[in-house]
Amino acid sequence: LSIGRNSFRLLGKMSCRINRGQRPKISLSAVGRVISDSNRDLFEACRDGDLARVKKLVNSKNLNCHDTVGRKSTPLHFAAGFGRKDVVEILLLAGANTEARDEGGLVPLHNACSFGHAAVTKMLIKNGADPNAVDHWGYTPLHEAALKGKVDVCIVLLQNGANPLVQNLDGKTPLDIADSAVKEVLTGEYRKEELLEAARNGNEEVLLSLVTPLSVNIHANDGRKSTPLHLAAGYNRTQIVQLLLQFFADVHVQDKGGLVPLHNACSYGHLEVTELLIKHGANVNATDLWQFTPLHEAAVKGRTEVCICLLAHGANPTVKNSNGKTPIDLASTVELRELLTKEYQGHSLLNACTSGDINKFRTFLSSETASFKHPYTGQNALHVLCEATHANCLSMVEAVISVGVNIDERNKHLLGALHVAADRDALELVELLLVRGANINLFDGEGQTCLHRCAKKGLVAMCKLLLDHGIDASSVNLHGLTARQLAVGMTVQVLEEHPTVVNRRTRESLEHRLLEASKAGDLEMVKVVLNESDDKQSLINCRDVEGRHSTPLHFAAGYNRLEVVKFLVQAGADIQAKDKGGLVPLHNACSYGHYEVTEFLVQQGADVNATDLWKFTPLHEAAAKGKFDICKLLLANGADKTRTNRDGHTPLDLIKDNENDDVADLLRGDSAILDAAKTGSLEKVKKLVTAENVSCRDGQGRNSTPLHLAAGYNNYDVAEYLINMGADVNAQDKGGLIPLHNAASYGHLEIAHLLIQNNGDVNAQDLWGFTPLHEAAQKGRTHLVTLLLNHGADPTIRNQENQIPLELATAEDVRVLLQDAMPSTSRLDTVLIASSDELLPVLSSFTAIPSGENCTNTVDK
Repeated sequence: LSIGRNSFRLLGKMSCRINRGQRPKISLSAVGRVISDSNRDLFEACRDGDLARVKKLVNSKNLNCHDTVGRKSTPLHFAAGFGRKDVVEILLLAGANTEARDEGGLVPLHNACSFGHAAVTKMLIKNGADPNAVDHWGYTPLHEAALKGKVDVCIVLLQNGANPLVQNLDGKTPLDIADSAVKEVLTGEYRKEELLEAARNGNEEVLLSLVTPLSVNIHANDGRKSTPLHLAAGYNRTQIVQLLLQFFADVHVQDKGGLVPLHNACSYGHLEVTELLIKHGANVNATDLWQFTPLHEAAVKGRTEVCICLLAHGANPTVKNSNGKTPIDLASTVELRELLTKEYQGHSLLNACTSGDINKFRTFLSSETASFKHPYTGQNALHVLCEATHANCLSMVEAVISVGVNIDERNKHLLGALHVAADRDALELVELLLVRGANINLFDGEGQTCLHRCAKKGLVAMCKLLLDHGIDASSVNLHGLTARQLAVGMTVQVLEEHPTVVNRRTRESLEHRLLEASKAGDLEMVKVVLNESDDKQSLINCRDVEGRHSTPLHFAAGYNRLEVVKFLVQAGADIQAKDKGGLVPLHNACSYGHYEVTEFLVQQGADVNATDLWKFTPLHEAAAKGKFDICKLLLANGADKTRTNRDGHTPLDLIKDNENDDVADLLRGDSAILDAAKTGSLEKVKKLVTAENVSCRDGQGRNSTPLHLAAGYNNYDVAEYLINMGADVNAQDKGGLIPLHNAASYGHLEIAHLLIQNNGDVNAQDLWGFTPLHEAAQKGRTHLVTLLLNHGADPTIRNQENQIPLELATAEDVRVLLQDAMPSTSRLDTVLIASSDELLPVLSSFTAIPSGENCTNTVDK
C-alpha cells in the first residue's frame, strides 16, 4: 500500500521534517512498485489474496515484517487494505500485530476502513485492533471511513466503541470531514424509520445492521415520538431490548407523553422486559405527564406479575397521579388491590428490618407480614434481620418470632435464618434462635448444617456454641463429608476434642459393629450391640457415613439377611429410611432379587412406590435386573408400572430387547396376557394370569377377554387354564359376544364343549340378537350346531332382523338339523318363511280370494 508516488518520494526525503498538517490520501495504486525484494512473494500473496501461498510463505520471522521500499506496511496492512478476509484470518491466527504502524502511523484497521472492508474491520476489532487508534495526523479509522463515505464500516466502528468526537490535528471530528453519504450515520439519523420498525417488529438482523450508540436513542418524527427502546419494550421484544441496552439505550428517555420504556413494558404486562429494564437502572417510580408511574399502568391493566416485580424493586403503591389516584385505587380487581397492599406491607417490613427503623418496623409487623417472603430472594424478615448489623437486630428478631414466623423457613438458596446468622458469626443471634426453637441440624441446599459452614470458615467460637447445643457433628453433606473433614485452622481441634465429639466416637464404634453384623447376618451380634447402647432407638437407624449412608436395615435387606431384617423391623428400624442416593431398604432387596425379604418388607408397610434421587422405584430396580418374581410381587401390592424415572423411563423401558421377556410381559400386563391367549402360549399365561386379571380386557380392540381370544383362536389348553383360574365364561365383549359365540363362529368344537360344560350360556345373545346357534348355522358349523342343540340351544330365538338360525343356515345338513329341532307347530310356518323367495312367483299367480271364501281351501288349491 502506498500514498501517491510523488508524495511518498517527497515524504521519504523529508521524513525528519514532515508537515503533519498536509496528510496524504491513502491509495492502493502503485503497490507493485513498492514491494521490497526480500519479502516480495509474501506481500504480493497478501495483496492478491492467494491463501495457499500465504500459508506456505508466512513464518514467525516475516509475519510482521515491513515493506522497506514502500510505506513500511506489514503483510496485515496489505491484506486488510485489499479486503482479503481469509488472508487476514490466517495472519491473525499466526499472531500478526494488529497495532503495527506504517510510515504514516496507520494501523491495518485504518486501511480496512479507508477502503470499506466491513467484514475485515469486524475481524480486526474482534482480534484486538483499537477502533480509536490515530495516525500521525490524528486520524482514527472512523475519520477514514467517514471521509471515504463508507457507511457499513462507520456503523461497524461505532458499534464497536469508535469515538465519534475524536478530533484530528486539524481539530476535525469524523462528522466534520464526512462524505455526505455517511453524515446521517454520524448524526444518528441514518435510516431511522427502518431502525424504529425493526425495534417494533423484533427484526434483530435489520436492527444490528443499523443501530449504533448515536442512533439508539433517536425519536420517531410522528406519533408518540417513541425511541427504539420504547417500541421494543412495548412490543415485548426481549432480545431487541437486550441489544439496545448493549448499545447504551437510555432507560430514562421519555416520549411525547413523558412515558419511559418501563411504562410501556408494564402497561402491556411484559415481565421479562420489565425485569431487564430495572436491572439496567430504570426508575420504578418514574412519572409521565399525568403523574402515572409504571405501577399505575400495571395495576390498572391487571398485570399481577409485573406489579409484584415492581413492588419487589421499590415501587411505591401510595404515589398519587394527577387525579389523586394511587395504583391501589386503580387496581383492576379486588384481589389485585389486596395483593398490592399485602406486598407493599411485606416489603415495607423487610426494608425496616434492613435499615433498623424501629418505628416503621412496629407499624408493619404482623403475623402475615412476618411470613412474607421476597419474591426474588425468598427471604423473610428473619433472614433479613440475621444479615443486618444494626443495634436493633436482637429485639426485632424476638418480635418477629413472637408473632409466629416459621423460624426454620428457608430462602431461595435453601438457607434458614440460623445458617445466615451463623455464617456471620453472630453468637448472640444464634443463641437466641436456638433458644426459640430453631432446628440446629437444618440442612442447606448442599446438605450442610451450620457446623459444616462454620468449620469451613474457621469460626471457632461458633463451632463451640453449636456443639454445646448438641448439633450432630457426624452429619454428612451431599458429598459425604462431615464438618471435621471440612474444618480449617483451630476448628479442627474443636471438632476433635469437644466432649460431644468424644462421646460420638464411642457411639461410632457401636454403629460400626451394628452395621457390620447386619451386613454379615449375625443376629446374635446385632442383639448384643443394641443391648450395649443406652439409646437403642437411635442406634438401630445409624448410618454408614463413610459409604452410602445406609442403615443396618439397608445392609440386611441388600445382603438377604431375612432373620436380621425381621428383628430390626420389629425392634423399630425405620423401614422408609433413605440412603445417600435416596434408596430405601426395599430398593436393595428388589435390586438383588431377595424375594422373602421383599415380601416381608412389603407386609410391614414398605412403600412399593418409593423413589430414589433418580426417581427409580423398587419396580424399576427389579425390572432392570430381570427379577420376575419380585416384579410380580410388587405389582400385586400396588406398584405403579407407569411411574417414570428422572430420564422419563418406566420400568418396562429399562428392559433391553430380547432380554427378560417374561418380565417385559409382566410389565406389559393385560396386553401381554391377551397376546398369550391369542397365540396359545400356555406357559406365559400361567406366569402372568392371576385371579385379578384373568378377565382383563382388550381396551383398544373389541374389549375381549383372554377367554374370548383363546376360544376364537382355538387354544384349548389356554381356555381350560383360564376357566380354572376363574375366567367369566359369559363375559361380553364390545359387541355383546361371549366366548361361546367365538368358538361357535369359528367351529372350535372342543372349546365350545368346554365352555358349555362350564356353564357357557348356549342362548346368549349379542347386541344384534345373534346366539351361538345363529353363528354356527350361518358359518355351516354342523358339529357345533349339533352340540349346541344337544345342550339346549333354542332354534326359535330371533335376532334383531327377526331371523332364526334356520334362516341363516348355509349348509343343507345344518338346515336339516335345525328343521328337525324346530317345534312341530311351527315347522310349516318356518318352511314358508325360509322358502318365501321361491313361493312368491307361485303366489303371485293365484286368483284373488273372494270375500268370505275359505282361506285354507284357497291355499290348498
